[in-house]
Amino acid sequence: MVDDSIQGHRARLKQRFAEHGLDGFHDYEVLELLLTYVIPRKDVKPIAKRLLKQFKTLAGVFDAEVQELQTVEGLGQVSAQFLKLVRATHLEYLASELAEKPKLDSPDVVKDWLRVTLQDKSIEYFGALFTDQQHRCISTEILFEGTVDRAVVYPRTVVKRALALDAKGIIIFHNHPAGTAVASEQDIALTQQLIEACATLDIKLLDHFLLAGKQVLSFQEQGWWPK
Repeated sequence: MVDDSIQGHRARLKQRFAEHGLDGFHDYEVLELLLTYVIPRKDVKPIAKRLLKQFKTLAGVFDAEVQELQTVEGLGQVSAQFLKLVRATHLEYLASELAEKPKLDSPDVVKDWLRVTLQDKSIEYFGALFTDQQHRCISTEILFEGTVDRAVVYPRTVVKRALALDAKGIIIFHNHPAGTAVASEQDIALTQQLIEACATLDIKLLDHFLLAGKQVLSFQEQGWWPK
């Protein structure tokens, strides 16, 4: 039987969320609230705090693999899979936002999607969002995976994929796992190569985004766009 004080605490957490969303919640309380839905008969606050102690941030918790999550005392396979489901659902939500946007004129929705997709990744990834003539998203894809500080990118592969999708616009992106929030000379040179390769095929390179830590930076906005 669940202790009345624990049951009351669970009810108060759920009531706070019902009335105010997650405003005012500590990170451990967010996890605690989620865990009340999959661990029905124990105090889950210690588990939530152990998760944050081991993985440091909410992003770290949700990015951890199921096997890693299960190393936390009190967290079983079902609960670990539930936390992964929360992250996967959020990613699908953001991806659907991209697909449903009439036009990708604002970088904000792209930035949100990239934060969930690449934040806290330990190796470098390079990918692209392909759009039609009206800048509506056709597809979002990771095209290259690299090491902790480099991903080898072939412009021909990017352009070939755009042609296969009959895309008219491309937004490219990559991450810096070390958190360096500045485009390198190689990043800018690659952007120039893709601008030139796309131009010959009546495809426009719309922007290049860099994710570093929690920041997502637009080459267009930062003044890194090749002249």
